[in-house]
Amino acid sequence: MSALLNGLNPAQRAAVTSTAPVILTLAGAGSGKTRVLTHRIAHLNQEHRVGTSNMLALTFTRLAGKEMKERVMALVGETQGKKLYCNTFHAFAAGVLSRWGHKLGIDPGYTIYDQKDRVDIMQTIIDELKPRTTLKKVLGRFDNLRGVNSEKANYPEECRVLLEYDFRLRQNNAVDIDRMIDLVVKLWTICPEALEEYRRDYTHVFVDEFQDTSDDQMEMIKLLQPAHLFVVGDDYQAIYGWRKARVEYILSFPDQYPGCEVFKLEDNYRSTSQIITAANSLIKHNTYQTKKTLIAQKEGPPIKFMFARDQLQEALTIGKLIESLTAYISYSDIAVMARTNAMIEGIEVVLDSMGIPVLRVTGVDETYKNPGTHGILEWMDLINNKRDTMTIKKCLKFFINQPNDLQLKELELEAMRKDITPFEAMELHQQDDNHFSQPFIKKVREIELAIKNENAYTPSHCYEITDRCLGTTEYYKRAGLTNRVGDMQKTMAAIKAWEKSKTDLGESRTVQTFLKWLRYRDVQEKLIEKKQAVKLMTIHASKGLEFSIVILAGMNQGVFPSKRAEPEEERRVCYVAVTRPKQQLIITRSETVRDFRGSPVEAEESQYLGEMGI
Repeated sequence: MSALLNGLNPAQRAAVTSTAPVILTLAGAGSGKTRVLTHRIAHLNQEHRVGTSNMLALTFTRLAGKEMKERVMALVGETQGKKLYCNTFHAFAAGVLSRWGHKLGIDPGYTIYDQKDRVDIMQTIIDELKPRTTLKKVLGRFDNLRGVNSEKANYPEECRVLLEYDFRLRQNNAVDIDRMIDLVVKLWTICPEALEEYRRDYTHVFVDEFQDTSDDQMEMIKLLQPAHLFVVGDDYQAIYGWRKARVEYILSFPDQYPGCEVFKLEDNYRSTSQIITAANSLIKHNTYQTKKTLIAQKEGPPIKFMFARDQLQEALTIGKLIESLTAYISYSDIAVMARTNAMIEGIEVVLDSMGIPVLRVTGVDETYKNPGTHGILEWMDLINNKRDTMTIKKCLKFFINQPNDLQLKELELEAMRKDITPFEAMELHQQDDNHFSQPFIKKVREIELAIKNENAYTPSHCYEITDRCLGTTEYYKRAGLTNRVGDMQKTMAAIKAWEKSKTDLGESRTVQTFLKWLRYRDVQEKLIEKKQAVKLMTIHASKGLEFSIVILAGMNQGVFPSKRAEPEEERRVCYVAVTRPKQQLIITRSETVRDFRGSPVEAEESQYLGEMGI
C-alpha cells in the first residue's frame, strides 16, 4: 500500500483511490476534507502518472488554496507541486481573461471594478441620463439578471442604465468583479479554441466547497467537461445563498452526473464530542439536506453558556474571559464570532480599550486604503491601464494641479468627438503650458521611463518607483507626518509579503496580477499574516477555519437567527460557527439589546440554544 494512504480512515482512503471519473465527496465539518483532496492529487500524480500541470483545483478562498498547495508540495515535491493550479474561481477567471480577453475586446491590463466602483459609475450614469428609476432599482436588476436584453420590455429604464454601464466598462477596459466568471463563460461559448485549450490542459478538475457553487461557476465547470471531476463539500455548511450560491448543485449532483461515486466523510477530527453532539442536534432541525452524522473522536469540556445585562456588559465579559483564557493558551488560539458586523465592531472597541490585541477579519483592509498608499496604487493602475477614465480622474486629484469639473467635462467631450480615449486627448495637450494635462502626462512618462530603465516588473519595485516619482513619502517626511510615512512602509511590507507568498507557491507575481488581486481578494486574506491576536469575525468570514476556542456572541432571537434570513440557511450559519472550535465552545448573550431608537429592550434567547440542547 502506498505510503500516501497511511493514516487515512477507510472512507478517506476510498475517496483518494477511487477510479471513478466523477466523484462527489460529502465531507462533514472537520472530517479531513483538505487531507482527502491533497492526497488524491498526490495519489493521481504518483500512482497514475497524472501531471499536476493537468490538474485544476478551484477553492473558495486564497487561504484555502494556499494551504492546499503547500500540502501538495509537501507530498509530491516542490517542483511538481508548484505546477498545480490551486486558487479561487475569481483568480482563475482573471487569468483566463488576461490571456484570452482580447476576443471580447478586453486588453490584458484591464481593471477590475468592485462593488463601490459599480455604485459610483451607476450613480454617475443616472445623474447624466436622468432615467425614471433609482440606483436601488438598477442594482436590483444587476443582481438578478445576467443579461439585460431580454428584460428591456419589463424594465426599460433600469436596462438603459445597465446597458450604459456595460458600454463604459468596455470603454474603460474594465470588468465588473461579479461578472468575471460570466465573461469566461461567454468567452468559451463564442471562442471554441480558447475553451479547447483549457479542456486540453486540465483533464482533472477539483472543486472545493462545492456547496457554495453559483450558476456561473457551475456553467464554467460544465463547459470544461473534464474527463475527471472530483467535487467535495458539505451541504450542512452552505451559507452563501445571498451571494447566489445554490446548495441544489451539491444535493442534485448524483442526478446531474449519473453513475458518479459518492463518499461520505463523517468522522470529525477537529472538535470534541460535546461540541459535535450539539452540532448534530442543531442541524437535524433542517429538512432539505443529505443524511450525515458527525462522529467525534475526542472528549472535552462542556459547552459554556454566559449571559450579561446588556451588550456592553457582554463585550466586557468576553474581554475578561479572554484574559483568563490566556493563562494557558495564546491570543491567536481564540476567535470571537457573531452574526453581524455591528456586534463585532462593538466587541472590538471594548477589547481594544482593555489592551487585548485583536485582528479583525474583514473585507476592508486598511493597509491598502490609507490616503497616501491608495494614491500610489491608483497611479500604478493608471500606468497599467490608461483607458480607465475613473482611474485617470482619481490620479488627477493626487499631487497634481486639479482640474475643475468643467475642464474634465471638456476633455471627455473632446475625446468623444475625436473618438479617442481621455488619456489620448490629454496627450494632445501635453505641449500646452496652460493646460492641466501637461504636468500630468509628464509625470506618467517619468514613471514609465523609470520602470523601463530599472527593468521593474514586481509590484514592490513599481510601488517604490511610483512613490519616488510622485514624491509621496518625501512630502510626508517634510511635513512631519510620521504616521503617513509608517503607512507607506507597512504597505511596502505587505506587498513584499504577497510577492513571497506567490514565489513560494510558484505563481505569477507581476504588477498586473497584483493589481487584479487587490480587487478580488477575499475576507480571509488577513489570516495569511501570522499575528498574535484574538481573531474577530462574522460567522460568514469563519468559513473553513478552526480555532482552539471559539466565543460565539449575541445569541438572541431576532439577531441569530436573523429575522430577514432564509430559515434553513440561517441554521446552517449557526452550524458553521458551532463546528469551528477544536477544544471549547463558549456562547454568550445579553438580556437586553438596543432597538432602532437606541432604547434598551428585553431580548429572548436564540432558539438555537434549545435546538443544541444547551
